[in-house]
Amino acid sequence: MIQSPRMKKFLKSYLNNRPFFYVFIRPRELGLFEKRLPFKKPILDFGCGDGFFAKVLFGNSRIDVGIDVDKTVLHEAKESRVYRRVLTYDGVSIPFNGEEFSTVFSNCVMEHVDNLNLSLNEISRVMKKGGKFYVSVMTDMWESYLIGAKFLGKRYAQWLKKIQKHPNLLSVDGWKKAFKEAGFEVVEQIGYLGKNDSHLLELSHYLSVDSLISKRLFDRWVLFPGGFSLLEKYLLRFCKKAVTDQDNSAAVFFTLRKI
Repeated sequence: MIQSPRMKKFLKSYLNNRPFFYVFIRPRELGLFEKRLPFKKPILDFGCGDGFFAKVLFGNSRIDVGIDVDKTVLHEAKESRVYRRVLTYDGVSIPFNGEEFSTVFSNCVMEHVDNLNLSLNEISRVMKKGGKFYVSVMTDMWESYLIGAKFLGKRYAQWLKKIQKHPNLLSVDGWKKAFKEAGFEVVEQIGYLGKNDSHLLELSHYLSVDSLISKRLFDRWVLFPGGFSLLEKYLLRFCKKAVTDQDNSAAVFFTLRKI
């Protein structure tokens, strides 16, 4: 099981503040990143988004830099006060000199970037030799497990890939190859999203439509926090459950070292 003394807090943070489907993946990811704390400073959050994940992970502590290509959410990242600096990434060049950071972390971002090799090389460039890169990614098994594709075929998988903006759904070996070519060695890998978990995650997306409506109308993902409180015990067990089929996980956490 994925143990964490703060897993319940991670779960409640997402239940009360984010669309429902996140509870089937984000608390597990938080538990994996938390086990590697404290990160050696200076720290870069690559693909920080609105800063919510980092805020839940680090609490009242502050880290050095958060960057993201999406300018529309960076004001929220600044308001989270988890970063000392929040900067825009243009998708080409990370705005720092070489060997600036001892640690980089990135949660489910790399499968979304338009130029994967360029971004990985940039991350490698700004990292100190021997520095750690903690990164979680979705794999090609996510598409293999899609329930909708079994009934609607490849069109469903292609539609979902476009909606979720997943240009880089690589195999585990494909991810390892990409990391190696960017100058990293794999220290550890942990699969955390098995076949049944993927089914739950996929189906829960359709139970989160109300959150999209709420966000558009009221600028809040969750109007009534605590609405899923009766499910908390089950969801907590789910979040702590280990994935047995490591080789065929739809999501993998890597610890990498800059060579």
